Amino acid sequence: MEVWALEGFEVLGATIIGGRVSNPKDALESFRLLVRELRSLALELNHFLVFEKNFQINRKEAKKILNFRF
Repeated sequence: MEVWALEGFEVLGATIIGGRVSNPKDALESFRLLVRELRSLALELNHFLVFEKNFQINRKEAKKILNFRF
């Protein structure tokens, strides 16, 4: 079922070519279910804007973006 969620939402192709993934609010329920299943395994999905100049992000930047304590 998870494979169908990735294919149906075109996430797999977008991640391979470096494309954008649509807004999660517009996502299919099967994709949101996949995200919830991953979170239940303590795998949090977040996104960052990565520019070609700088491919790394440090903890301070991540903390600022996520408002999350590391």
